[in-house]
Amino acid sequence: MAPYPCPEPGNAAFAASRALFDALITRLSDPRMATRPEHAVEEFIVGSGRDVLRQALQDHLDARAAAERRLAEVTGADQVPRRRAEPGHTRLLSTTLGQVEVTRIAYRRPGVSNLYPADARLALPDGRYSFPLQQAVVHETVTGALRQARDGLGRLLGARVGTRQLMQITTDAARDVRDFYPQHPVPAPAVRPGGQAGPRDLLVLSIDATGINMIDSGLRESPPVRDDGPQPPSAQLSCREHTGRTRMAVVTAVYDAAPAVRGPADIMPADATERATRRPGPKAVNREVDASIVDSTAPMTRRLFDRAQQRDPQHLRRWIVLVDGNNHQIDRINAEAHTHGVRINLILDFVHVLEYLWKAAEDLHPTQPGRAAFVARTARDLLEHHPARVIADLTSYYEATAQAGTTASGLKRCIDYLTAKQPYLIYQIALTMGWPIATGVIEGTCRYLVKDRLAITGARWSLPGAEAVLLLRAVITNGDIDAYWRFHLQQEHQRTHTSRYQHQYDLAA
Repeated sequence: MAPYPCPEPGNAAFAASRALFDALITRLSDPRMATRPEHAVEEFIVGSGRDVLRQALQDHLDARAAAERRLAEVTGADQVPRRRAEPGHTRLLSTTLGQVEVTRIAYRRPGVSNLYPADARLALPDGRYSFPLQQAVVHETVTGALRQARDGLGRLLGARVGTRQLMQITTDAARDVRDFYPQHPVPAPAVRPGGQAGPRDLLVLSIDATGINMIDSGLRESPPVRDDGPQPPSAQLSCREHTGRTRMAVVTAVYDAAPAVRGPADIMPADATERATRRPGPKAVNREVDASIVDSTAPMTRRLFDRAQQRDPQHLRRWIVLVDGNNHQIDRINAEAHTHGVRINLILDFVHVLEYLWKAAEDLHPTQPGRAAFVARTARDLLEHHPARVIADLTSYYEATAQAGTTASGLKRCIDYLTAKQPYLIYQIALTMGWPIATGVIEGTCRYLVKDRLAITGARWSLPGAEAVLLLRAVITNGDIDAYWRFHLQQEHQRTHTSRYQHQYDLAA
């Protein structure tokens, strides 16, 4: 392909930007400027310097427009040749430096849309906002509220973008995330001191779900419609809880870990000596997270196992799956493990077990010291691989309370929970083999990936907006934002430009 002509700029090509730069230097050289404080000089340079840079970009675009060669014809993907060339067609482009005007030749034919080969060579976006500006918008909108993003962009870039436009840019920027990861290489497993990763190394998978406040159109089922007519007065100034206004976002995580052998005393130390000699647990490395509010548990679990399969295609490592007891998640995990032909080790999150034990302690002991002692003793028994004995002891306590006519709903829930999840209470085996027993990684992921952004005060989300923010936050958390943005630009060029022309190779940017 012949290179795009890049003639040397003449003296007049960048005259406007040179004039602005000379004016900036002249103003800085003024003796009166020497008496001003540094912060005032810095503010002046930032404001005036942005004008110089914007004009330099405008001059560059004007020079390229003046050098654009007229083609005999341009044939679109519709196989219709456009032979009529009209120079002087312009479009506005909002950039990180300000708004500029792009001038190029339009190739026309009655009855069909115009084609602009210069737009393809410049790799311009389909909309008004340049890709660097879009990338800046993404970083601002996925980390803070839209109004804060709008104000922050205005201060840093001098660009004023409305909140609706910010959300639309973010939604469009996330459209290629699902196509990015299947072709993106997985991180190489960490090499242990004895050599490469082997059968004893762990591949840990985890899944959880958390609620997000949605607008009515984003709910899985429409809320009930209230009857028309006046509503009775309420003494409440505001509704404390909006039931039925949340939708569950599914969050997954997969990471590598080396085994770290521990004992019950390392998890629940009984005295100061055991606390001083506690051994650390497995460390998560090469963590990769994913989240979605559109996809349910089934597709998210499938995607989690597909990504794990990419990390260990021959199933040489030990697959550990940490769960919080959700029956549907457990069913989907077992189904995906069968589909992928891999043996997994399901472990119930120990922290969730502790929560149930505390509920049982509230029914059995009136004081806090008694409850703490009961939880510590019972949890230690579970870690020493006595779940059947623990369940039997709790059952006897419950029968005694029932005979005394005392209600013990928390104790009953604890017994039912441990009984139903007994096959996954393999803590003694897990500690001996050096496996993790808590879902701290996925719990933390739910907090900073979802709650820290989508659960800010007063936030209610549309389905596309929430999904876009979740996907982009996951990409940023994984450290893949630069690789993803390059992939996204390639996909955008294909959609916006390459697909519109018959001879695609002539217009590659």
